[in-house]
Amino acid sequence: MRSDGDPPSLPPPSLPQAERNRTMPQSARIVLGLLTAWLLSSLSMPARAQTLTYEPLDGPGLGKHIVFIAAEESYRSELSMPLMARILSRQGFRCTVLFAIDPANGRIDPRVRNNIPGLETLDSADLLVAFLRWRELPDEQMKHIVDYAESGRPIIGLRNATHPFRYADRTDSPYARFDSASSDPPGGWGRAVLGETWVSHYGVNLVESTRCEVAPDQAGHPILRGVPERFWLPDDVYGISESLEGDAQPLLLGQPLTDWTPDAPANAEKPPLPIAWTKTYTGSAGRAARIFTCTMGHGDAFKVEPFRRLLANACYWCLELEEQIDPLSDLSIIGQYQPGPVGMVGFREGMTPSDPLFANPADENSDTRAVIDDTQPGWRALTEADFAPVNSAADTWRWHDGQLHCTGQPVSVLRTAKTYRNFELVVEWMHERTAGNSGVFVWVTPESIRRLTEAGKPGLPQGIEVQVLDHGYTELMRSQGQATDWFGTNGDVFPVGVRMTPFPPLSPDGSRSFPREHRAKGHGEWNHYYVRAIDGEVRLWVNGGEVSGGTGCDPAEGYLCLESEGSPIRFRRLRIRELPGPESTER
Repeated sequence: MRSDGDPPSLPPPSLPQAERNRTMPQSARIVLGLLTAWLLSSLSMPARAQTLTYEPLDGPGLGKHIVFIAAEESYRSELSMPLMARILSRQGFRCTVLFAIDPANGRIDPRVRNNIPGLETLDSADLLVAFLRWRELPDEQMKHIVDYAESGRPIIGLRNATHPFRYADRTDSPYARFDSASSDPPGGWGRAVLGETWVSHYGVNLVESTRCEVAPDQAGHPILRGVPERFWLPDDVYGISESLEGDAQPLLLGQPLTDWTPDAPANAEKPPLPIAWTKTYTGSAGRAARIFTCTMGHGDAFKVEPFRRLLANACYWCLELEEQIDPLSDLSIIGQYQPGPVGMVGFREGMTPSDPLFANPADENSDTRAVIDDTQPGWRALTEADFAPVNSAADTWRWHDGQLHCTGQPVSVLRTAKTYRNFELVVEWMHERTAGNSGVFVWVTPESIRRLTEAGKPGLPQGIEVQVLDHGYTELMRSQGQATDWFGTNGDVFPVGVRMTPFPPLSPDGSRSFPREHRAKGHGEWNHYYVRAIDGEVRLWVNGGEVSGGTGCDPAEGYLCLESEGSPIRFRRLRIRELPGPESTER
């Protein structure tokens, strides 16, 4: 008996094989041979996967299934939705991604507007995340989306999901009324369910980027937990009608800027508009569903950690898990993510849902957690009460939702309230912009702190600096015609006005310990530093791997400082464990 994957048995030939070969023309034998080979290989070939699923790890989302739909041509949702699915699977959610698939070859193709295989998974899903535009699905597929919405289960709509359907050919479909140009309901499915339909590009697309600002009186909303009150996105603001549908409550406002850079001024002729809101939708089942809509969604926007946090928090809120939202949870980019240009020019032809591009790699921080367990006895958090001002402005440093925000202005430091000698230190940091510059100082001399405090002017102290530098700094220096061989962007350690013998490899002048491995992540990503300082020796681990350090440090006791040097940066999970040695002293 054959298995289902085996080719079927062929009947015995009516003539001996040699006789058949003599009586059949050579050309026919060639054609028949090719046809037979194709038939046998086709019958034995397994069907290509048409959906992508990430199984959950342990976490607060266990037991919940999120289904993402990525079906639009413009903003690389076929890459960003798998990214968010990978991230959320690490928090316990089972995540399935559905794509627009060309039925002729099984490949992902957003130009195919009438086929999204796997929509039946919505029948048992707990949350739908919709990122689709102008689909005209067959009724048997569309039914699953409509039935889901009418059931009262939650929905998240992203970017052009406000205009998800366009029935240009099948106007007789019972679902044609959900066309974004519909008058019944007005604005179609997008406005009725998500709160708005397509209106316009309010900010000029690819020209006017966006400063995101928390809406008045909404800072305490669970979706905004851990999200800064103001952050930049490489994305443009969508226009909206005079009012959003139903009980929509804006959470974020988007201020168009004059160009596509973080420091661009606001376009004074365009006041901010809502770019993210919550609402409810009550379908035929009579249950009010939680809805979250965000009109941001450019591929590069997903490189910005606050945006990923906003969307992850929205998933928790939609699923009524808001008590489980951790403002410090790890939302680092997992796996490959390089979205490229908007539109079909940036689309990668030939992808399938089983493409290695979508692989879910081993946890990038697993080795960090194995080497440095800062939950063991003796570790404690460093909080606002553990730090004292030196020479910064009043608004340079701000604590919010367990994170320390630094504007980068002026060049200055924030010091600990006491000095330390032997210790282990954990610091997580993230540059908000490319080319960011900062640092962590250890064993800072009290004399240099006194001078900076008394002068009240910009400046940095004397001590051992653990460099916190974004990769973009190299290109910045190069663009200014400056040398780039004297520093690294993966965790240099070097003395500033004190003595230290650096570990190799060394900088060209021998003053810095250069990293042995390049492990640091770029701006918009959280990095994990573990510093061990014992008896005059400093060692640095970056994202789980030891990279640099030095010995013979003198002095080998002093303050710890965080550095402000020109660009915004955030710190979190500051933790310390003092080790045996001379008592640290209060200063």
